[in-house]
Amino acid sequence: MFNVLFIDDDDFMLRALLRLAKRLRPDWQFFTAADANAWHNALNPTTKLDLVICDYLMPQVNGDKVLAEIAQSYPGAVRALLTGDTTEDVVCNASKIAHFVLSKPFNERDILQLFQSVELTHRLPVSADVREMLGNSALLMPLPSVVKKVQDVLLNDHSEAADIVDIIQHEPLITARILQLANSAFMGFSRSTASLEESIRRLGMKLTSAVITSIALEQAITPMLEYDKHRKINDAAFDTAMHSRLICRGLGYKQEVQEELFVAALLSAIGALITATDQWRRQYSEVYADWPAVKLEVLVSVFMLTLWGYTESLCQTVLWSAEPDFSSAKGNNALLLFLSRQRKEHTGAIPGEILNMLPDTSFRQKLAQI
Repeated sequence: MFNVLFIDDDDFMLRALLRLAKRLRPDWQFFTAADANAWHNALNPTTKLDLVICDYLMPQVNGDKVLAEIAQSYPGAVRALLTGDTTEDVVCNASKIAHFVLSKPFNERDILQLFQSVELTHRLPVSADVREMLGNSALLMPLPSVVKKVQDVLLNDHSEAADIVDIIQHEPLITARILQLANSAFMGFSRSTASLEESIRRLGMKLTSAVITSIALEQAITPMLEYDKHRKINDAAFDTAMHSRLICRGLGYKQEVQEELFVAALLSAIGALITATDQWRRQYSEVYADWPAVKLEVLVSVFMLTLWGYTESLCQTVLWSAEPDFSSAKGNNALLLFLSRQRKEHTGAIPGEILNMLPDTSFRQKLAQI
């Protein structure tokens, strides 16, 4: 069972939130506070708070200040801000303390995704202090607005490539990478194209969305990380994604597996970007000095992807790729992602000592021949 606190000076809004929440998650426990300065009184002393949803504009104090106070008492709680003002300045300021910024009036889909994200993040096999670190890490990189717009388009079963073009046509770095990928030898098309819409159709919506996310996040991290560093991290992720595609093709895997691995490889760079920033390193580098870098990076990546609503299967692929199960290759996407990294790091050849850890001789031989 999860504990959720709603804070809003509007009694009608509180009742509407509570009514929807109880319908979506009848087994959860919900608390409400109309007085933002007395939110403590709504909770029992022993309550472990998992999620707080707070209005932004209230008479005595703004919601971001309330969330900052709550973060001191409940650092592991997911924090969401409700606001009717979604201008860039408000969203930017809110994102420094809130994991989610939801527009008012709220809709059922956003609340449901929020609840699902809370559930999935709590399934991660981590301790309370690691969960707190992950929550703070997430604040360093809010989901870029262009990515949220693309996600909203993809929720529509009737969406088309032209809908994506409308969103990204004025984003030169994103469009350049999509055109580059659509015309690359890895995609296997004999004819080049200068059409962004055709490029998106070639890649497919899922892969296009991952490319957009990757580039948008790289742009978002620019103020916190030197260009050479974030460029190197993203290029490495892109190379790993290309190697994953080669491995999947060589093994004769279906297109859906190829896409899943490509997306996982691209987006697993999120953790590397965040943990490379000075802000993160000042706060956590000594605490996590003994952790293997890949394990730490994928854990941060998975937490972010889970918050942003990516599928549990994709998140599991990224999570277990740091320490995959070698006993069986069948359906083991985490192992394939691990092998893709090894192939990238060793200039196109998986080391013999890694191949020898695979018990399936036929699988091992196929990999060696790719």
